[in-house]
Amino acid sequence: MTQNENLKLAQRGAYLSLVVYIVLSVAKYITGYVYDSAAVRADALNNMTDIVVSIAVIVGLKISIKPADKNHPYGHLKSENISTLFVSFIIMFVGIQVVIENAPRMLTNEHHIPNFITIIISMMSGVIMIGVYAINHRLAKQTKSSSLDSASKDNLSDGLVSIGTAIGLLFTQFGLPIIDVILATVLGCLIIYTGFGIFKDSIFALSDGFKEQDLEEYRSLVQEVTDVREVKNVKGRYHGSSIFLDVTIVVDANLSLQEAHDICDRVETHLEHNGISSVYVHPEPNTLNEK
Repeated sequence: MTQNENLKLAQRGAYLSLVVYIVLSVAKYITGYVYDSAAVRADALNNMTDIVVSIAVIVGLKISIKPADKNHPYGHLKSENISTLFVSFIIMFVGIQVVIENAPRMLTNEHHIPNFITIIISMMSGVIMIGVYAINHRLAKQTKSSSLDSASKDNLSDGLVSIGTAIGLLFTQFGLPIIDVILATVLGCLIIYTGFGIFKDSIFALSDGFKEQDLEEYRSLVQEVTDVREVKNVKGRYHGSSIFLDVTIVVDANLSLQEAHDICDRVETHLEHNGISSVYVHPEPNTLNEK
């Protein structure tokens, strides 16, 4: 599939997450409000932040599909990174609000035992989110979408959090109502942690950071190409879900310009077949390398 086809397919996973998060957040918030469970309300707020994340992924993917123009010669692929950076601030803000609301309540004696239905809702929510994770994880692998892969990990995290909430709420049924408030505070901290993680990843990509282990992997791929004497340098940039590479290779100094060009073409083709969106290859003669 082409890059645009992959981006469109990745959008389906984001839409799936969006719909599920809307349904679950409404159901959990109503349940938490009616049956007075701080933990379930906090979990609902966590899902509400995920609604924003899903929307950001969708918007980012839609903008990324736009073709390159004279002002954006590399395309609009970094729109995805910009949108997730914005979302990270929203997520951290919500997490801070949850902690501020619930942490002081741990010091009071006013605790309420939530209804057993809150446990059922939380457990069902967890199972559903793990199912969404399985679907999105498969789509992310198929489309090589980094944003959808991150979203799928968030799906799994949310599923495990909901199941953990259900288990924690079970303890409230045995005369430990304070567990509800403690869980809400912990969930608030988890929301902040999630937002900060997204913030770090976004800043890393926007500042042209690149994982060293990935560079080594791509260096190895280049070395697999016939007639490449040495891989002198590999630089990479993340553009949303896409990867751009600049590669400097060493070739035989006795080759003609056309032969050196053909080697560069083979390197580009090999890397593109391994998921790289754009490759620039610069050849150098081995005589320069020997001096």
